[in-house]
Amino acid sequence: MVAARRALLSVTDKEGLVDFARGLRQLGFELIATEGTARSLTDAALPVMTVSEYTGLREGLGGRVKTLHPRIFAGILAPRGDEPDLKDLGAVAIDLVVANLYPFETVVAKPGVEHAEAVENIDIGGVSLIRAAAKNKERVGILVNPRRYPDVLSALKDHGTLPASLKDDLAREAFEYTSRYDAAIYNYLWRHGGHALPPSIRLAFDKAADLRYGENPYQKAALYREPTAFASAANAERLQGKELSYNNLVDLDSALRVALAFERPAAVVIKHTNPCGVALGASLADAYKAAHAADPISAYGGIVGLNRAVDPATAKAIRPHPLDAIIAPGYEPDALAILKEKKKGGFLILRTRGEFRPDGGPEMVKILGGLLVQTTDIPDLRPETWKVVTKASPTPAHVRDLIFGIHVSRFVKSNSIVLVKDERTVGIGAGQMSRVDSCRIACFKAKDAARGSAAVSDAYFPFRDGLDELAVAGVAAVAQPGGSIRDAEVVAAADAHGIAMVFTGLRLFKH
Repeated sequence: MVAARRALLSVTDKEGLVDFARGLRQLGFELIATEGTARSLTDAALPVMTVSEYTGLREGLGGRVKTLHPRIFAGILAPRGDEPDLKDLGAVAIDLVVANLYPFETVVAKPGVEHAEAVENIDIGGVSLIRAAAKNKERVGILVNPRRYPDVLSALKDHGTLPASLKDDLAREAFEYTSRYDAAIYNYLWRHGGHALPPSIRLAFDKAADLRYGENPYQKAALYREPTAFASAANAERLQGKELSYNNLVDLDSALRVALAFERPAAVVIKHTNPCGVALGASLADAYKAAHAADPISAYGGIVGLNRAVDPATAKAIRPHPLDAIIAPGYEPDALAILKEKKKGGFLILRTRGEFRPDGGPEMVKILGGLLVQTTDIPDLRPETWKVVTKASPTPAHVRDLIFGIHVSRFVKSNSIVLVKDERTVGIGAGQMSRVDSCRIACFKAKDAARGSAAVSDAYFPFRDGLDELAVAGVAAVAQPGGSIRDAEVVAAADAHGIAMVFTGLRLFKH
């Protein structure tokens, strides 16, 4: 007589459950299920024994206690399935465990989630079931992903059992699933306690896609996605264009970060992670036109980031420019039709999903043998605390532009100089080894637009030469953190040129 085969089912995600369970029944499996899962099966007229019926213990504490019972775990952990201990415990062998967990990650990603709700969604019994079955993978199959249901049914039909290679794969998936779940809980509890930098880092990212290649064709690359509900380049929806590359994603991320720094309609054009033009406008179209005009040569093949849904006027402004991609929170139908004409359909169009959050959490950089982690927030900008160190004082318009320039400077590789006029960049010098060269490049980019502009330096001027370059171009006001041993020399140069200078005390390095 062939021994009966049994499957234990306890799932939060009911996708495909009924069809899978029906397939198991057709293959001769007996079904045991927790109350909620059992209801879905009985509603589909499938015979099923509840866990309570099997253990003789009703679910308790509002469902917190249901599968934590020796009969359940003996049936899963028995190495052969015919041990005398099973009979002594009143247990039977369980051959397949189908389980997934309370949606903790989804719950804590909701804005304003209550801590009590988060804690209630920490699964206990489900994790134990999964780990027990995965540990005993030589005999027991473990299934945590509904997308695997067809694979398991097909294997059972073809082989009468699960091949060892498939059991190995399923066990690996199970431990990956529970490790990610534990990481999400650990990270949430530290964030909830107000700790931006916990004593250890537990990363939980799912592979979203293999990329064409890395920064260069000889490098392999993939995108791993954080389980977040807020807008990001990583989870944006691709509406048109070829598969995303590593460099595309880095630039799209930079474009979105800059656009999110502003509440008013904002546009940014990114080239090799640096903004070459950023502007605010009364409308999104005005903002884009000003951002592109800041440096149209560098904008060639650039990436556009916007913080508003794209309307037809903005799409028409973008259409004639040779750009590679755009990321925005939405597109009006007519605007999308216009943009889809670019590059004969090769123009990358991405739509963000989820709410905009300026603070996307800590930044991480891998170094040899370690990981660098830092927070991304910036102190509130309070111009009244800035120290005017020159005879001339900045005008209200200069102060407004300096605030704008500081927000842009945060995203420009150091050493950097950002020239601003009327809340749009007119020249940016980025990533130079000497500050004076950054000044020269910013002024060269700005040309006549530098006259009367406001300049933001991401760090202090070590010598007066950079200030002299700005003066020649006609810069009218400068913001810098101060702190150089030659501050007095630099201030004297500003006075000699009639430039207003403020010390902000705020360094804006970006490496």
